[in-house]
Amino acid sequence: MQLNVLYGCDDNYAPYTGVSLLSLFENNKDIEEITIYLAAMNFSEVNLSKFRRLAEQYGRKLVVLDTERAQEYMKTYQCKGWNGSLATWLRFFVLEQIPEDVNRLLWIDSDTIVNGSLRDLIEIPLEGYPVAAVCDSVCYWERFRLGIAKSEPYFNAGVILFNLPVWQGNDVLGKMMEHLEKYVQYYKANDQDLLNDFFKGQILKLPMRYNLQGFQLGYPIRTYFSVYHWDESAYYTQDEAQSAVAQPCIIHFFRFLGDYPWQQGKNYHPVRERYLRWQARSPWKEHPGAPKRTDAVFKVEKFLYRLLPKKCFLHLFAWFTNRKVPKVPVDIRARENIK
Repeated sequence: MQLNVLYGCDDNYAPYTGVSLLSLFENNKDIEEITIYLAAMNFSEVNLSKFRRLAEQYGRKLVVLDTERAQEYMKTYQCKGWNGSLATWLRFFVLEQIPEDVNRLLWIDSDTIVNGSLRDLIEIPLEGYPVAAVCDSVCYWERFRLGIAKSEPYFNAGVILFNLPVWQGNDVLGKMMEHLEKYVQYYKANDQDLLNDFFKGQILKLPMRYNLQGFQLGYPIRTYFSVYHWDESAYYTQDEAQSAVAQPCIIHFFRFLGDYPWQQGKNYHPVRERYLRWQARSPWKEHPGAPKRTDAVFKVEKFLYRLLPKKCFLHLFAWFTNRKVPKVPVDIRARENIK
């Protein structure tokens, strides 16, 4: 069995990506062959050498991809950054460098911990779908910007399983680039909007355990579902969510109250201790993490989180994050009358 994984980040996120990679190697010793494709954007030689030593330590293959062409794509399409970096777009722009004999490619975000074996995931029947992903945990109304109704799923781009033969046989990459050129100006969630807009109706829904988002670990499942009234066809049942929380395979951090697990200062992230344990085992164990957030809005958010009951706080959070999103789906194509 062979597992092909794509990671991508800039040098600032290299330590966090490395911690994720360590957890993947350690929890997937049951897989015979693992090849890591690393889209190393503006990496220092120090970080790159740590990745190479880590792969060598576990007897795995590391292929470093050239990101210069990808960065040219980002400029051409005027892609917007996320948290000050354009690296989030790498998952799509480096696909042309993946060898043609690779059938399945698993993209994993940097802010993750692989908590179990990926063997079952890479054996999931893809049934002709070009991509497979897990639904997003917080973008309840965000979908409406893209014309995605409440009864339709909106997916998180943190973990994507690519069915590359479908891409190669239908020029999916070329068509996606043409689509991006027309609509990138409307995207607020960047590559995640591209995933949901271009591939609408063509995304296989994966079990939640393959992208359990840290937000779902911060609140009881019943509380979460009482605030976010998901249509089961567009999301998961409470039982499915509870099962994923009990046995997560990939844990995707997200910011929680403005912080990632590696943020300095008072940090309430539900995955912080788990992340720090993995970091302590990694070649980046001395990395200090990111400076604490001093933004006023996050200070208020943390104060209210401590003050209010969890359900009340979650209602307030959901209202604040979704207050400007229209309640009726608006297809972005209608804005230019493009058919």
